[in-house]
Parts: sequence; structure tokens; C-alpha cells
Amino acid sequence: MAHFEAKWIGFISLIIKCSLAIGCLYLMFQRDSYQIFDRSPISAVTVKVRQASSCTTNSSIRKYFRNYQCSKTLFDVNDYILPATENSAVSITTRIVETEHTLKYCNESRLSKNNFFSFHQCESRARCILPPFYQFDEFHHDRFDNSSLCWFNNPFINIRFNYEALDYIIFIKHFIEFPQLGLIRHNLLSNVLTDDYIKTCEYDPHKHPLCPKFRLIKILELIESNPTEYELMFDYGSLIEIKISWKCNLDRSIKYCEPIYEFERLDIQPYDENPYEPGSNFLTSRHFFQPQDRQLYRIHKQIYNFHIIISVTGEAGRFDLFQTTTSIGSFFGILGKGAIVCDLLATFLVNYERVMSESSTVEKRICFC
Repeated sequence: MAHFEAKWIGFISLIIKCSLAIGCLYLMFQRDSYQIFDRSPISAVTVKVRQASSCTTNSSIRKYFRNYQCSKTLFDVNDYILPATENSAVSITTRIVETEHTLKYCNESRLSKNNFFSFHQCESRARCILPPFYQFDEFHHDRFDNSSLCWFNNPFINIRFNYEALDYIIFIKHFIEFPQLGLIRHNLLSNVLTDDYIKTCEYDPHKHPLCPKFRLIKILELIESNPTEYELMFDYGSLIEIKISWKCNLDRSIKYCEPIYEFERLDIQPYDENPYEPGSNFLTSRHFFQPQDRQLYRIHKQIYNFHIIISVTGEAGRFDLFQTTTSIGSFFGILGKGAIVCDLLATFLVNYERVMSESSTVEKRICFC
């Protein structure tokens, strides 16, 4: 410990040391350095989509959907959840573009008054893939010549919009386990989430932050503020992430260990700058024969959807004696090094004038000699 004759130097040094000590203590408690953490949880998520019992009336973005109407659809919700099952995700169809194709020999392309056929270029291998039951001859077991059969594009196209999807309710149920600390939680444990509450609530970040039911139009309102994007997201689909994060301090009451929901749009925007197909969509097809007809037909569907992905992250901490001892040791080490640096700087500042005066006296004596 250095001793200074000038009181103001000692006072400043003491203030710096105290500030350093307070800063170390604040950092220790702010970062919970006295706890042991488990940041590798195990989680599972189940997602259900249901049609809303009532239409939304308080959404500020309804006016940006030109053909929005909250009428009961003739199709069940299951008709618009494609594919039907996914892991921690769900795809809600917004728009379907259907095209009818007919399988014919490539040299049969012709133009008549009633039938307009525009055949595919058979040099493109992807356009000449045949159904499995057309790849082999049933009797001779010979492979068909793929270059001789093509899908003809018939003048039939149907576009369907599913504006009712904006009022679909997404119900999320999940659990999370912190194996290192032996903690298991799920999002329906809160005292607030009673049966009556869950039946009537809908998620709102301010009024109902723990409700596990999310109306799709509310999610769009939370992730996008540009009005021109809403119709584009509906027409071309969108990739949306629902992030569920847990931050549990087990030194407090377990009731404060609750999930936090966040929403983010993942697809590239704006759409006109996307080098590939914007939004989210996939292709599917259905093959069939007409009655009394041996011709094979195909309904080719391009399905645009809201692809919603649910991710779960979290950390849990609890007091640990070994971790606390290690943090205190590091605290004293930092404080000791800081005190040494302060003493060295103060000593240099106090003796600077004396050293300079002695050096100037020596120079004068040298010059006099």
C-alpha cells in the first residue's frame, strides 16, 4: 500500500479503488456469477391450428387485405394445413394455383378449336418424370421411352385464396427440461392459465403475454409494420419464427419461471430483390383418370403458405458454492491488480514534478560548467 503526503491524491486514489470494487460487485450480481447455469435444455413442441369462433375486430391491418372476409369457409382447417404434420412447425395455406396436365406422346401436340395443348420441352429431364406406375410396362417389364411421353398443359387453371386463414388460431403446447438442474416446466403451469382463461384468451404482448393461443393476423401485425408487405406476404407466402425463451432464476419463486414469446419474419424482403422465389411455397400433384377414359391426368398445385417455425431456448441458474467462491476469488484478483495500477499512477504523478525539477537543475549545472 502506497502512502501519499498530498491528501487530494490519496482521496482520488481511494475513490477509484472504491468505484472499481463497486463495479466488480455490480458485474458479479448483474451476470449472476454466483450461480451455476444450464443452457442446454431439452424441449418438445406440439402445434394445433383451429378455426376461430369469432372474427377479429380490433386488428389495425385488416384494411390492407383487399378481399378479406371472415365468413365460414366450406373447407375445414385440415384442408389448408399442408403438409399435415411437421416437427415444431406448421404450414398454413394462403393461396393455391392449380394447373391441369395430360400425359401424351410428344408427337401428338396439336392445335384444335376445342383443345389447346402446349407441350413441355422433353429435353428438360425434370419435365419428363413419369408417375411410378407409368415407368414400367406391366406385361413386358420394359421401361417406357421417357423422351416420347410428356405432360401437356391444358387450358385449365384455378386460383383459390384462403383469407379465412388470417383468423386461424394457433395453439402451442410445449415443455422444457433442464437436466443438469432437474427442472421440468411447460407453458401451461402458470396459475393464470385456468381452463376458462385458455378457452377465451388470445395472445397479446401487453394484456395476455402468457396465453398460448395466437391469432395469425395478430402475428402479422407484430412482425411487420410496412402496410405494402401484408398482401405480398399473403400472395407469396412467408417464413415466420415464433421464439419461446425461458430465463429461470431458481433462487426466486418457481412461479416466475415463465416463457417469453417473440416473433420474427425470416424470408427475404423486399420480395422484388429476392433472386429466387420469394416467400414460402411448395409443389404437389394428384393423378387421376376420367370415367371411361384411359388418359392419365394430373392436377399440378403450387401452394403458397405461412410457414411457421417454433423454436425453444432457455437457461436456468441456481446458487452454487463452488461458482460463488470462484467469482469472489476473481473479484479480489481484479481489485488487487486495480489497486496496484492506481498506486503506480498516483506515485508517478506525485513524483513527476520533483523528477523534472531535479533534471532541470542537473542540466543547469552542466551548462555552467
